[in-house]
Amino acid sequence: MELFYNKDIDKKTVEFQLDGIENNHIIKVLRKKEGDVITFTNGKNLKFKVKIIKLSRKSSLFKILSSEVVESNKHLHVAISILKSSSRFEIFLEKAVEIGLSEITPIISERTLKKNVKIERCNKIIISALKQSFKYNLPKLNKPVKFKDFIKLNTGHNKLIATCENLKKKSLAESFHISKNNIVLIGPEGDFTENEVKKAIDLGFKPVSLGKSRFRAETAAIIATHTVSIVNM
Repeated sequence: MELFYNKDIDKKTVEFQLDGIENNHIIKVLRKKEGDVITFTNGKNLKFKVKIIKLSRKSSLFKILSSEVVESNKHLHVAISILKSSSRFEIFLEKAVEIGLSEITPIISERTLKKNVKIERCNKIIISALKQSFKYNLPKLNKPVKFKDFIKLNTGHNKLIATCENLKKKSLAESFHISKNNIVLIGPEGDFTENEVKKAIDLGFKPVSLGKSRFRAETAAIIATHTVSIVNM
């Protein structure tokens, strides 16, 4: 069984055309036939049962038979420092989406060595992970933002900062609120600076612990996402 993605369909859609890579995958790789029923999502918590009407290498025709709402983790926004290694950042994206989250913001902090990410490539990885893991909510990937600007945003959210600083901290599981939108800040290699942690706390962020071990940044972000997924069960 496979999951396919089309951002342009919704509950009002009756039939739709599909071309490009997704269409090519259906025809050449999976060798689907006219009359076969497959599953689509638009990345907005909707699951569609779809019948293949006509196959063509240029553009195929599909008919929606039914749709249903699928609940997802809508309450986790991970803001993570851009990592020096693009491949490590991409590992985080893939695994975090497979586990489930709603939003991702790349952060530029004082110790961030790299200042940008390839948004188009990252979105392709996110869509691929969505389909691989049968998730129906496509996480929003924001453009990179400076740490000092980000911590001033999102008033009214449950704001958490994971840090290795020697502070009084609760675990992430204890601090997460199921009924609220939660933001978890994850620092770069070497953690946030002491000054950054202080500024975040002054603006309402609560320091949290991810455990006794010291993790790589991408591992910490994956653990945070997984912890929240368990809390949400």
